[in-house]
Amino acid sequence: MDGKWIVQMAERLAEKGDKDALRLLVRQASLPLLAEGMLGWTTRDTVESCLERAIPLGIQRLLQVGPALGAEVPVDLAEETVLSFPWHLERMENALSQIAHEPWQYDPRNHTAQRYLPLGVVCFCNGLHSGAVGILKRQGRLKAREVDLGPLYQAGLRIEWRQSGPFALLGNKAEPIPSKSHAILLVLGEVLHRHGIYL
Repeated sequence: MDGKWIVQMAERLAEKGDKDALRLLVRQASLPLLAEGMLGWTTRDTVESCLERAIPLGIQRLLQVGPALGAEVPVDLAEETVLSFPWHLERMENALSQIAHEPWQYDPRNHTAQRYLPLGVVCFCNGLHSGAVGILKRQGRLKAREVDLGPLYQAGLRIEWRQSGPFALLGNKAEPIPSKSHAILLVLGEVLHRHGIYL
């Protein structure tokens, strides 16, 4: 996926201040990552669930700041853009079998999640298999810790789409981002932050 078109669209929508359209655009941009995450166990690939960890290590070291942690907030799986990254075939099958015929239930001992600002995207950090079923059913509520990527952008982090793919930039340093799906969300976060829009 070429991220240039989505950046241009996000810029136009942000200039209008159209939060509803931006929310849908972020959801649209999240779909490839959701598919990669949900099906990662089929290929034994692991997909990074924390957006900030998709930033290349050399850039992370130069940033010298991390995302800002906030309060726990309620999340509705039917309304919000939520991602999970199940990793084990048998656990996924068990979760599907157990939860398919009953309402999805939040278990605070098992389910942890982070809600990334300014994007408004939620990622399960624990309870990945049962969380994935909740996403598929679009059912249930849970609590998620807010994680604001704003300090990274404030420190100068930029995401640029080049002919060879997405790059993270900080000052004169540029490193490729291996995951285009993560890069698209990171660049959308940059656009939203620059326009002062939080979803």
